[in-house]
Amino acid sequence: MSITELTTKLEQLSADDYKMVIMLVERLAEKSEMSALRRLDEDELVEELSDSIKKSNMGATKSAKDVSKRMREKYAL
Repeated sequence: MSITELTTKLEQLSADDYKMVIMLVERLAEKSEMSALRRLDEDELVEELSDSIKKSNMGATKSAKDVSKRMREKYAL
């Protein structure tokens, strides 16, 4: 959908629907700001990965295979 088409559709919304769209856009913008990824330098990245490996080796994390299996079981249609 082009910007022109989107703009036209937004202009045709009722006042309440328009307010709802604005609220949703603002919420999405807040979430994307909150979840912005921090850029790590090489030393920080090595430290993060090392910590992750240690946690995994101690059994503190779940394997991707297990998580994927549970998600398929939980959300299977």
